[in-house]
Amino acid sequence: MVHVTQTIPSQATTSGALIDEIIADFKSTTWAMKCAMGERLVRLGISMAQFHIAVTLQRNGVMTMSRLADLLGVSLSNASGLIDRLEERGYVERTRVPEDRRIVMVRITTTGARLIEENDALSDELMRDILGHLDPDELPAIARATAGVRAALEATTAIPAPTLHGSSNGS
Repeated sequence: MVHVTQTIPSQATTSGALIDEIIADFKSTTWAMKCAMGERLVRLGISMAQFHIAVTLQRNGVMTMSRLADLLGVSLSNASGLIDRLEERGYVERTRVPEDRRIVMVRITTTGARLIEENDALSDELMRDILGHLDPDELPAIARATAGVRAALEATTAIPAPTLHGSSNGS
C-alpha cells in the first residue's frame, strides 16, 4: 500500500515564492518601461547614457568633468565623448576654469532641462495610460504598495528617493 501525503508549503516558502514572482514581474516591467522611454529618446537623437548625464547634471548642478565621470562610473575620455554629443545638440555647456584651464566645468543648459521636462511629461503620460487600464478600485492599494517599496528602498540603501510629486507635469 502506498501512503500519499501532501506537503503544505510553509508561510516562509510561500512568501519566498511570492517575492521571487514580484522580482521577476518588477524586472520585466522596468525593462519594458526603459525600452519605451529609450525609443522616445532615440527619436530625439539622444541615448539613454546621454540622458542619464543630463539628469545627473540637473540634479547635482555644475561640476567638473572628472567628478561627472566618477559619478557615472566611466572613464574621463568616455564621459568627454558623451558630453561632446550633448554639447553639439545644445543640451550641456562646458567651460574652463580661468585660474586653471585644465579644469573643465560642465552644466546643463536650458535646452537640456527642457528635454528632461518633456521626457518626464511623456513618461507621466505613459504611466497614466498604463494605470488607466487598471481597475480604479485597485489604485489605492497600488499607491500604498509603491510608497512601501520606495520606503523600503530608502531604508535598505540609506539613500532618499527623490520626491517628484507635481515637479514637472504641472500638477
